[in-house]
Amino acid sequence: MTSSISDDDLTLAIDKALPDIRAAYVEAGDAWQPHDYIPWDDGRNYAFLGGEDFVPADVKVDAVVSNGLILGLLTKDHLPSFHRLLAQHHLIESDWGKFVGHWTAEENRHGIALRDHVVVSRTCDVEQLEMWRLEAVTRGYRQYEGTREEIKIAEQIAMVIVHEALSADYFDRLADYADTVESTPAGLVTTLRKIANDDRVQQQYWTELLTVALDVNEGHVKDALLGQARVASPIGAETADGLDEARRIVTEAGISSPERDREILNGLLATWGLAL
Repeated sequence: MTSSISDDDLTLAIDKALPDIRAAYVEAGDAWQPHDYIPWDDGRNYAFLGGEDFVPADVKVDAVVSNGLILGLLTKDHLPSFHRLLAQHHLIESDWGKFVGHWTAEENRHGIALRDHVVVSRTCDVEQLEMWRLEAVTRGYRQYEGTREEIKIAEQIAMVIVHEALSADYFDRLADYADTVESTPAGLVTTLRKIANDDRVQQQYWTELLTVALDVNEGHVKDALLGQARVASPIGAETADGLDEARRIVTEAGISSPERDREILNGLLATWGLAL
């Protein structure tokens, strides 16, 4: 537990622990199927296949639920950026690569499930949604000059733990709200709960890796955790332009807010005697 220990030492310690942690992580997963929770009978073709394209009157979903879905989905669409940040210092064939790969597959399932709900329920204009997706993915999550040097293994682990804590709370609170609204599409509350539960399980096993790293270099790893908490983005913040109203609606409903995020992060950091 000395600051002279290098990133290579951290990587070696984590690589040694990874096989067991990865096996337990895969075993703990809930292999749910997104298609089981989509109300396919509520959907209909768009004009290209002889149906009707979206019109604003199609939206029957509560505004908080619809905007919460959009922001949550666009955040999950940042998956390529997350994968790039997590894979850049490691071999994809390594245990780290397999661990990150399994996490990536689970996160991708979340995006699939949320998008299917949005399209079937006509929660929003899907052409606009696609433009937002293209903008969000092109812009990327925390992609900037110097990222490679700044986000190494301790920061990578801390970044995911912080993000998953915020994500789990967001989708749980959105599910709580959606469960009180009659217009919520069938299966949506269950889907949101499944996503939140996945996020909590993911956070648990990334925390297992953090514990290994703490045993190697406690000071450095705690600094990384606090640093990642300080720069964490609220769910839906780093998405696309034109979504300020969606963010306002979700914030006013108490689904996500700076105050709530700070509460969640301080609760997380308290585990290690830290605070924002």
